[in-house]
Amino acid sequence: MEARSVLARLPIREDELLGDARVCIAVLDGPVDLSHPCFADADLTRLDTLVEEPAGGGPMSLHGTHVTSLLFGGRGSPVFGLAPRCRGLLLPVFRDARNGRVPQLDLARAIERAVEEGAHIINISGGERTPDAQADSLLARALRRCDDSGVLVVSAVGNDGCDCLQVPAAVSSVLAVGALGSDGEPLKINNWGDAYRTNGVLAPGQDIEGAAPGGGRVALTGSSFATPVVSGVAALLVAAQLRAGHEADPKAAAEAILKTASTVPCSPGDAPECRRRLVGTLDAARAHDLITGRSDTTGRSDSSVTSYDVTAVPSGTAPHSAHRTQLLAPEPGVNAAGALPSPGTSAAQAPPTQAPSGEPSPSETTEGVNAMDTDQTDIAAYEPDGAADARGTTQAAPEPPDPVSGTPGEETSDQEPREGDSVMETNGVDVPVRETTGAVDGGEATPPPPGPAVAGSGPGGGVRPSCGAGDSGPCACKGNGSRPLVYAIGTIGFDFQTEARRDTFRQLMPWPESTKKGEHGEPVYNQPNVYNPQQLSDYLSANPWESDKLTWTLELDRTPIYALEAEVPVGMNWGGPVVADPQEARRLASQAAADPKKLAEYLVTDHSHPPVSTVYKIFREAIAGQVKEADDLDLISRVSIPGVLTDRTVRLFSGQVVPVVEVKGRGLATWNETLLVNAVVDAVTKDPRNKDTTNQDDLRKTIRALLDKVYYQFRNLGQSSADRAMNYAGTNAFQLGRSIADGLLSAQHVPGAKNNFYALDSVRVSKSPYCRIGSDCQDVIVTFMDPEDDRRSKVNYLFTIDVSDLPPVSLAPVHTFLGDI
Repeated sequence: MEARSVLARLPIREDELLGDARVCIAVLDGPVDLSHPCFADADLTRLDTLVEEPAGGGPMSLHGTHVTSLLFGGRGSPVFGLAPRCRGLLLPVFRDARNGRVPQLDLARAIERAVEEGAHIINISGGERTPDAQADSLLARALRRCDDSGVLVVSAVGNDGCDCLQVPAAVSSVLAVGALGSDGEPLKINNWGDAYRTNGVLAPGQDIEGAAPGGGRVALTGSSFATPVVSGVAALLVAAQLRAGHEADPKAAAEAILKTASTVPCSPGDAPECRRRLVGTLDAARAHDLITGRSDTTGRSDSSVTSYDVTAVPSGTAPHSAHRTQLLAPEPGVNAAGALPSPGTSAAQAPPTQAPSGEPSPSETTEGVNAMDTDQTDIAAYEPDGAADARGTTQAAPEPPDPVSGTPGEETSDQEPREGDSVMETNGVDVPVRETTGAVDGGEATPPPPGPAVAGSGPGGGVRPSCGAGDSGPCACKGNGSRPLVYAIGTIGFDFQTEARRDTFRQLMPWPESTKKGEHGEPVYNQPNVYNPQQLSDYLSANPWESDKLTWTLELDRTPIYALEAEVPVGMNWGGPVVADPQEARRLASQAAADPKKLAEYLVTDHSHPPVSTVYKIFREAIAGQVKEADDLDLISRVSIPGVLTDRTVRLFSGQVVPVVEVKGRGLATWNETLLVNAVVDAVTKDPRNKDTTNQDDLRKTIRALLDKVYYQFRNLGQSSADRAMNYAGTNAFQLGRSIADGLLSAQHVPGAKNNFYALDSVRVSKSPYCRIGSDCQDVIVTFMDPEDDRRSKVNYLFTIDVSDLPPVSLAPVHTFLGDI
């Protein structure tokens, strides 16, 4: 089926069905083969993500290339997409080598980057099974930001064939998409959890023809390929808004799609067969009428679902069989080298398989196993789950061997998520099997039985870059090609990446003296512990040239989110005494002070740390300070990291891949939360204006509440402008202390409440309407309320922060105003 068949009944000119360059669609998927002829005239930009490798012949490259072609394939090319004139942002998140499994954290990074780069619509043909529709906190925050910014996220419901949910599709602000068969009925492999009955729509998803790496075409089935159909229609609706002179409103487009979805009578409504239909079936023509004001109808109930024109298979290829993946012959003039090498076995080598009792039969399924479950069927995603023989029967390919033991069924991923990580995965899809005669039908696979959710969880030829000279518009890269800024809050960690690097540190570090003595009172030395932060910090203090041999990380709740690399220092910083024990250092200094010769020797010999960059000095102090007791004044609670996101990544010892941030010395700081709060309280209470009026306990609680909101409720990656402003507010709580004190005494601004202490109500960030030319300004708004009477007017304190440079900087005096905003 051609994806554009959904546009058949639209009564508008064809040139209005190609999209608009002012509309930007981001595709978060596998690598895309941009040399494919269908992208010759497409305006696509690949952005830096954790997936650095180019498109190859693997399953994720096939998945990403196919999905992208359904949106941006040019008219007259092998694949005609739904919105070829729209701009595209490509953010690879799925690796060929990992069978589609990625942490939700990685998806959150890509979503935030897409929003920063101006995307109107974000297409995600993947998800993770979850029992409660709850996303990881950072992914949930990224989706909330999309909702607040008016960016539409379109995501697949998943292909487990069960009453279950997956994120991000199950999140209420996301437009979820299920696959419709050629008979107008939902495919049995669709997921159909309750959440999808309010935010889910069905679209054609059987034998959808799209591009394959190498120049060919392929017909694939599943919700993964129904998703770009809906994204493409949403992009056309936004383009219609712009043509009518309105602002782009992707969320209104989603609402129109849901309101005009075609339905059929079905009862009882909570029966599985009824719930499989989600809200209804995509009706592009009626959605277009509603969004353009040609119709005020908000829904329809017909006796039949919207029908679509199924385009005939090009001559020279076999006709489509029901629910089958096909690799189609290229159009004339297209390189026939598009057939994928088989990652599995041929049909003749495969043993037969049979669907489990009570599960959909092979004739009802098309996609490979959806890699969402905790059992070993996860690993089969995107492997050839079967191959059709000459008689049309379905046969299963053997499971891939374990790379070490050779045991079938063991996972072959080269990068496993760490324990506790949330995992995002693409929807399963059969990979065509290459035969000596060329492209032939692939096999079919039966979806796994419903199981528990996963725990925790260079452009090719002809593609014009979006960021050219004088480029502008919603998809133009920010900062004229400059790297994204980062201002994040967390704790410092360290990693060795490999066993060899770890062992070199163990070999070079000195043996610390034990508190125990030998049999005759002689000192006893222990083998150094490379994972002991204090021992490692002491070693780096005496050997600062080793600082860059360690991989430094920034962690949120013990999860690494960045690898940290110090900027090239202009100057160096002297560090202090080499002697690790402060008492021993004082003893040696006292002895030297009593003898001028010893003092001179002490000062000129190796009794002070060699110079080191300020960044690495703070890092080594942080890892030691973070493990001290809570009441220790040298305890380090948090670190603020100002830096620039590079285009490089690092694979940690655990296998996790994280982006590299080049850390700047300006704005890099560590602090003890208790000392910070006490300092703010002291400064405020010593102010003569607050004498006899400020309650220290209330002030201390309010400051801690503010910091807790930043550190926990608003924990973030520090990439977006709003997050950098929020983190700056948390880092500079001392600067906010005056206003916090005023906030507690806000009753003086409200009639009838003069004797009440106000309490912190909320902290939020919005784009500032007032800013300097060339800057990026955000308003951090701290709101206080009367806890004894919520009918009283709230008092707001507004801080304008310029986040266009590092570190951020406060602008103008604090503004105070009453009421809700």
